[in-house]
Amino acid sequence: MTEGIAVLGGTGPEGLGIAARLAAAGEEVIVGSRQAARATEAAAMLAREVPGARLRGAANPEAAAAAGIVFVAVPLAGVDAILDECAASLDGKIVVEVVNALRPVDGLLRAIETPDGLVARRIATRVPSARVVSGFKHASAANLRAVTRRLEGDVLLCGDDEAAKRTVADLVRRMPDLRPVDAGGLAVAPLLDHLTALLLSLNRLHHTETSIRIVGL
Repeated sequence: MTEGIAVLGGTGPEGLGIAARLAAAGEEVIVGSRQAARATEAAAMLAREVPGARLRGAANPEAAAAAGIVFVAVPLAGVDAILDECAASLDGKIVVEVVNALRPVDGLLRAIETPDGLVARRIATRVPSARVVSGFKHASAANLRAVTRRLEGDVLLCGDDEAAKRTVADLVRRMPDLRPVDAGGLAVAPLLDHLTALLLSLNRLHHTETSIRIVGL
């Protein structure tokens, strides 16, 4: 068990899914939001969906300060605001960014780079002591939240801190049927967003929900 995991932006689809799976794995989860009341409502809702879950809500800065591991699950447009509010509380902590940097271009989703780099690199630049891991990019938010649903696929993890990646990989292993795969350092992280764009395009084309499994490992 960790000393508690915060999910910043935990009231959005991805945040709710991550929080639900972590809670189902037995972790104490702090659901973060811009508004504490909204976070508390979301935590109570998830507690009804995940029997025995240890969940509570808090405003994002309080959630980040209280947790040992922090997931950043805000939309791309909200990353700068989260860093402005919470950077001091991320010092020395494992920070898992699950933000897909995508935008529609000519009818297709494309991965984009922000002016100062991809999200993982931006966090690492703002908080040099943070132990940043990029991952959880390819699992459906709805499937993550439906904790009784069997998940399939690999969770690709990128980061320069090997111990941090191992810690996050251990969390993945506690989510039934998911397998963590070390995909390399933060320099590889942009490729995760490109792969997400491809999977979403496949979903749209074939009217399904795809994931990814790496064979040969």
